Amino acid sequence: MLNLTLDWQTIVVSICCGLIAYYVIKRLKFRLPPGPWCIPIVGNYPVYTSPDPYRKIFQMVDTYGPVISVSYGPMNWVFLNNIDVVTEAFVKKQEDFAGRPQMTTGKMFTDGGKDIAFANYSPMWKIHRKIASKALRHYLQGSLLQDMIQENMSKFMDEMAKETEPFIPRDYINLIVFHQLYTLCFGEKRPVNDPEVKDFLKTYEEFVVHFGAGALEDIVPFLIYIYQTAKYKQLVKQKEKLFSFIKQKYNNHKESFDPSINRDLMDCLLIAKHEAESESADENQAEFDDVYLIQTIGDIFFGGTDTSKTIMDWFVCFMSGLPHIQAKCQEEIDNNIGSRQLTTKDRHRLVYIDACLCETMRLGPAVSLGVPHCTLCDTQVDGYDIPKGTVVLANLYALHRDPKHWKNPETFDPTRFLNKDGTLNTKPESYLPFSTGRRVCLGEPVAKPELLLMCASFLQRFKMSLPPGVEPNFEGIPLSFGVEVPHSYKIVIKERNV
Repeated sequence: MLNLTLDWQTIVVSICCGLIAYYVIKRLKFRLPPGPWCIPIVGNYPVYTSPDPYRKIFQMVDTYGPVISVSYGPMNWVFLNNIDVVTEAFVKKQEDFAGRPQMTTGKMFTDGGKDIAFANYSPMWKIHRKIASKALRHYLQGSLLQDMIQENMSKFMDEMAKETEPFIPRDYINLIVFHQLYTLCFGEKRPVNDPEVKDFLKTYEEFVVHFGAGALEDIVPFLIYIYQTAKYKQLVKQKEKLFSFIKQKYNNHKESFDPSINRDLMDCLLIAKHEAESESADENQAEFDDVYLIQTIGDIFFGGTDTSKTIMDWFVCFMSGLPHIQAKCQEEIDNNIGSRQLTTKDRHRLVYIDACLCETMRLGPAVSLGVPHCTLCDTQVDGYDIPKGTVVLANLYALHRDPKHWKNPETFDPTRFLNKDGTLNTKPESYLPFSTGRRVCLGEPVAKPELLLMCASFLQRFKMSLPPGVEPNFEGIPLSFGVEVPHSYKIVIKERNV
């Protein structure tokens, strides 16, 4: 027993010494970006255990500059905090920065990297991305998106209209978005209180909180072979439950698949895969099995649900707390749309509302830190060395509050996104709600029209306000890694009857 104990002590000490030696050699070999002092191996514990690392790192910019190195345990992560360094890395040197760090929980969730969002950059990833992009184009060709949004918004707004007292809108927003992505992906229209959907939503929300916070196995990967933490085991169970549901839906679609019929996104993916097999002789295509398509549905369903409900929550928070801006939005609807049903073709008639949505995504973003990138080779940014395998993140919170690009950055001001002639400017400097470069968000073409139609539908039907005597609160609450939501708030609604 004594020898066994000594052997383990020797192993642990050897590992620690090796990591310290590696850390020192790396520091001497490369001109790494500056950052706060940390204990070797332990790293910058107060930063990576914080629910809002994006804020803490933003506060360091004046001290260390726009490129900041932070140690996450034994790993070195680099944060990019202004538009110039993000553009240099993710656009001008996009091949160098196109990888994804292979985190333990990420590999578990994606069946070893068979998704798009977290998979490493490779020939297979490019095939996968091409098929998924083609599927989304198929989906957007018809009226599927528009019809789905109109029906789901209508049935849930009918429920909201029954509220006679102040209520928490987040509960309705979560259900609206979840049902919309459910219909988009699976083609099924479920009742408002469907128990299967509610159970799936509950499992998903629990998983998001736990997954977003990470697990110890992400910092010390070899733990999964020695001693798995209770948190990691729970994540595995939740992942299996979520994907068993998606697999069942996918198998049902395969059995009834007809290339000439497009019912939902699953059909679009099967059609795109069928077309790719007919058009390409790429040897990687043969390895593109069902798991890749199932993971694509997971990317769009989970990613779309989480980001859309956060953006909508912030939008309703801003509109109910800023009645003068809400009134301008409703005036635009009354003058250009009236009481008729909104469509995805109305964007050019809803310029001010679109600007409000853009400002919502700036000030109350769905993700304050972009999905982590990973360098595929030794490279540089802003004159600093970034070794191969380094995790690199864009601090969108910092970009969207950079005082060099945004006057009074903490103020909600939609006119930032309007040109002098009144047209919409969706691409001002230092604004990247969907990231940029090779790993730009796959769902952007669907998310933009979906969110605008949802926002306009709320404003067309309801006047939203805070309860009497309640002051607006736009301070965000960190929910998990990079996700921030409004403080819990209640609203009062009144039908407008336009």
